[in-house]
Amino acid sequence: MGLFDAFKKKKAVSFEEIDSVAKAQEECRKGNLERMYIMSPVFGGTDDPRNILYVPVGINRIKEGYDDILVDLVKQGKAKSFNCKPEYKGRSVVPSKITIVSGKDGVEVFNQTIEVW
Repeated sequence: MGLFDAFKKKKAVSFEEIDSVAKAQEECRKGNLERMYIMSPVFGGTDDPRNILYVPVGINRIKEGYDDILVDLVKQGKAKSFNCKPEYKGRSVVPSKITIVSGKDGVEVFNQTIEVW
């Protein structure tokens, strides 16, 4: 086996084909996906399966950066509400887009969309 044979065997992941949590968890084990909290533990989010998304590696870091901004907005008294809305393509359980919105008293103060795939 040559030096690059191991790379040839690795199949590119098609997120559209990941249509179950079991498949997503398997891709996590392979290092192709990672778990992400919809509501961060910083805001009281738990390990409840309904609070977990499976996303490509690196997306969680982006979301955590936005969570850090929201922590500051809450500390400043500028934000109280939080909504993290995943959107999907086809039957995939891997969100294609994640929109995070926060505000206070009906006024939106934060709105960011992460284009996942």
